[in-house]
Amino acid sequence: MKSLVLPSALIFVAVSLLLATSLSAAPAHTHATVPPADQCDWTGSGGSGKGVRPVYLRCSRGTVSWRYPRGALRVVLSGGEGLRGFRGCVKVSGPARVYLEGKTSLRPVYSPNDGKHEGYHRCFYSNGQLAALYVEADEPSSGKSKVKLQYDLEKHEDEEEAECRPCSKEELATAYCQSDLVARGTVSAVEKRPDLEAAELVLRVTKTLRRVDENEDNEVDASNSRLQKEVRVRVPTTCDARHGQGEFVIMAKKRLGDLTLACAPRLETWAEAVREMESAPCVLRS
Repeated sequence: MKSLVLPSALIFVAVSLLLATSLSAAPAHTHATVPPADQCDWTGSGGSGKGVRPVYLRCSRGTVSWRYPRGALRVVLSGGEGLRGFRGCVKVSGPARVYLEGKTSLRPVYSPNDGKHEGYHRCFYSNGQLAALYVEADEPSSGKSKVKLQYDLEKHEDEEEAECRPCSKEELATAYCQSDLVARGTVSAVEKRPDLEAAELVLRVTKTLRRVDENEDNEVDASNSRLQKEVRVRVPTTCDARHGQGEFVIMAKKRLGDLTLACAPRLETWAEAVREMESAPCVLRS
């Protein structure tokens, strides 16, 4: 097995990590002072060549923008009380390397030269309510440079195939109310994207049932003629999505700017669920 050679700034990080692990054995009544969180997003520039700057974020999604990066950031992600254990995904661009902090080691998450598509979602699981990412700047280069890290956290499903199995009636109602887009339509194609480890459903929209703007909580009425008539929705490769005939109700969430599938019942199945549902988190339409 090849050994991982850590860059200089992360040697300091690794030592700090070991010290933090040792200190965790302190009595339960002692608590370290935690700096205030920076809410959802962080924007900064520069840094020390050897130091590690702490960044604390406590939203389920947001962005880290680092201009003229030097040294390293330790980005602590917390989904809040509702996400005590979560699956996190990031999309990274720019001259930096990203590592996930484990109990005694750092796991590589992103490198500019790792050969993966820039739109690839790099996912990991938290250790409890928090996850820490080390973002180390590459050697300074001439001209302007910027590192951008988008993150998205969601509740961890215990079942490995949870993303692929059909949704129950209760899950359909929850997905409808929590999705960023719910639309009726036909699947015109399923395009394999091995570079993203996903497939894309090409959906021809016949009616938009629910749409939430990414920057606002306002739902857009389906009669708005400006709405996109064709959308692409990502599905994990492991789900082996196929092209099916008929009309579907596609429920999708925005993850790192890309629509990802939550549930996709046939229209008849969804209409029956709406009729039989005694209660739901929001008003259901078909």
